[in-house]
Amino acid sequence: RLTYVAPQIVAHHTRARLGISRPSTAQLRSPTAAFTRRLLSPSLRIRTHINLNYSSQRKQPSVVAMAPKHDERPSVPAGYKVPDVWTHPEGMGGKFGGMNRPTAGARFDKPLPVGDHKLQLYSLGTPNGQKVTILLEEMGVEYDGWMVNIMGDEPAQFGSGFTEANPNSKIPALMDHSEAGMSSEPIRVFESAHILLYLAEKHGGKFMPPSSDIRARVECMNWLFWQAGSAPYIGGGFGHFYSYAPTNFEYAIDRFAMETKRQLDVLDKQLAGKSFVCGGDEPTIADFAIFPWVRCCDVFYSAKEFLQMDSYTNVSAWCARLEARPAVQRGLRVNGFGADAVKERHSPEDFK
Repeated sequence: RLTYVAPQIVAHHTRARLGISRPSTAQLRSPTAAFTRRLLSPSLRIRTHINLNYSSQRKQPSVVAMAPKHDERPSVPAGYKVPDVWTHPEGMGGKFGGMNRPTAGARFDKPLPVGDHKLQLYSLGTPNGQKVTILLEEMGVEYDGWMVNIMGDEPAQFGSGFTEANPNSKIPALMDHSEAGMSSEPIRVFESAHILLYLAEKHGGKFMPPSSDIRARVECMNWLFWQAGSAPYIGGGFGHFYSYAPTNFEYAIDRFAMETKRQLDVLDKQLAGKSFVCGGDEPTIADFAIFPWVRCCDVFYSAKEFLQMDSYTNVSAWCARLEARPAVQRGLRVNGFGADAVKERHSPEDFK
């Protein structure tokens, strides 16, 4: 609860606590005193709680903004009480409710398969996985693409081999044997945006602006990491509550739908007058990172009408431009779902 404390009371108690006498007229007219009076003026409508508990080391009062207590708000479902200490509930419900735990690490022993190519990708045809397979297909680099079934009875991302590749147990994970040889310890690369950056730099800066063009290179990184920071609001936020949660929770759907639409508007404005996100005639790794998540709102969440996605005309044209590229089409199929999915990818022949 936020409580307003009059500055006169604060001043009186502060002086008493610290053993300071009332300031002189000259001190009250100093610039510092004038600023303090302005800061604590009731006309500013500052609502704060002043903590007047002092230690021998602390000589200044602290200002603490206090959130409303949980028991002062209604709960959903009715009767739910926020405990003092959270414990893992049984049967959270929803499509993914029973998958996660509040602990990390392997749950069972299962080594990762290794194919013939230097690059071994362990992934699934969801947006974060599609980012990487699109880039690999666009670059024409050979790799083995192994499906990691995160929704099985034993979710594969919690196997011992996968947790060694990515301690966070999230797809995709890349193991690069090209630096050390197939018999030695490979380089592990996890987090999808990092994998894109790693592969682009490893292959001569493909699908990145030239390093000599600092402004363009930084702009590409801006949008790559904009996507990395924004995706949880679309996936773990909007997608979860709109499509996968056990109940229709109005507040959560409204909150994350608004944020998803705001992101679509950010992207739509950025694409005005451009073929691709960073300008230029060719896509960059930023396009490959952003595109699968925009597409996901329609293909995975079936929210095209709900979000009025057709109203973002620049985004729609950009999506069509990318979807027309043969390499993007192949990348969307790797480790994917549906009749045309390539469950495992080991060579170009797998697409035939």
